[in-house]
Amino acid sequence: MVTALPCGVVHAECASWEIAFDRILLERSVGQGVTAHVYQAVLDGHYQVAVKQINDVDKSEKDLRAFEREVAVLMRTCHENLVRFLGISSIQRPFRIITEYCAGGCVFSLLHNQEMLLAWPQKLRILLDVAKAMQYLHEFNPQVIHRDLKSLNLLLTNPVKTTLDTPYTKVSDFGLARIKWQAEAGSTWPQMTRAAGTCHWMAPEVFVSDTYDEKVDLYSYAMILFEVLCQEIPFEDQNPADIGHLCVKGCRPDLASVPDECPEVLVQLMQTCWAGTPAKRPPFSEILPILEQVEIPQ
Repeated sequence: MVTALPCGVVHAECASWEIAFDRILLERSVGQGVTAHVYQAVLDGHYQVAVKQINDVDKSEKDLRAFEREVAVLMRTCHENLVRFLGISSIQRPFRIITEYCAGGCVFSLLHNQEMLLAWPQKLRILLDVAKAMQYLHEFNPQVIHRDLKSLNLLLTNPVKTTLDTPYTKVSDFGLARIKWQAEAGSTWPQMTRAAGTCHWMAPEVFVSDTYDEKVDLYSYAMILFEVLCQEIPFEDQNPADIGHLCVKGCRPDLASVPDECPEVLVQLMQTCWAGTPAKRPPFSEILPILEQVEIPQ
C-alpha cells in the first residue's frame, strides 16, 4: 500500500520505510521543541533508536510541511556524517521519524555545557565531519540546503568525556531543509521563507529577503567555526531581537575570543565564510582541503 504523507502528497517510496506504531517503545525524552519531542526508544524490543514525534499536527500546516520536507531529505540521502534514517510512522498520529540514536548528545552541549576545553584534534574533527556532510548535501542531486545548521543540530555518536575521546559528528534535523527539485525550471531557487532558522547562526540575507540559496549554510558554518574554535555562542551577549539588524549591518562575533594558538588559516576561513556577500563564501569542496591541511597546535 502506498503511504500517504501529510499535506496530501503521496510518496510511493515511503511504503518501504513505514514502521508500525507497536514496534516502537518510547523510553525517555531527550529533547523538546515547539513542534516535536525527541525520545530515546527501542525498536522491535532490541535496537536503540531515536524517535522524533511531531506535536499538534492538526493545528499547523507549517508543521506538516516541515515533517514532509524532513522525510523527503532523509529518504533520499545517505552519508556517514548525516544522522541515519530508519523509517517513519505516518499511518496514524502522532507522526514519527525514526533515526539512529546518537548517545553523545549534541555538539552545543559538548561546547557550552561541559566544563572541558576540547583539544585541537577534537575541534578539527568536528569541523571536518560537518563540512563533509554539507559538501555531500550541496553536491547531492537534487541539491539540498539545510537552512538551520547550528551546533544544536549536530549530534555525537558517542559521549565525549575527556580530551582523548574522538567526537564523531552527524548533521540532523531537516525540518527547514529545501530540495532543489522544488524550484521552477532554471538554476534559481524558489521563493524562500524569510527569517528561517535560528538567529545566532542565520545568514544576513535570510533576515531581509525571501530570495537566497545554499550560501546561507556557509554562513551558518562560519558561526559553527566560531563556536568550536572559541567555545562561545556567537552573539551570546546580544539581545536575540537585535542580532538580525546587527548581522545585516556587518557585525560579526568578536575575534578577540579566538585563542592565541588557533591556526590563522582557520580564522581566515571563518571570516571568508561569514562574508556579507554570499558569492564570496567558498563552497564546502574548497573548505575541506583547507581543513585537511591544518597543522594541529601543540
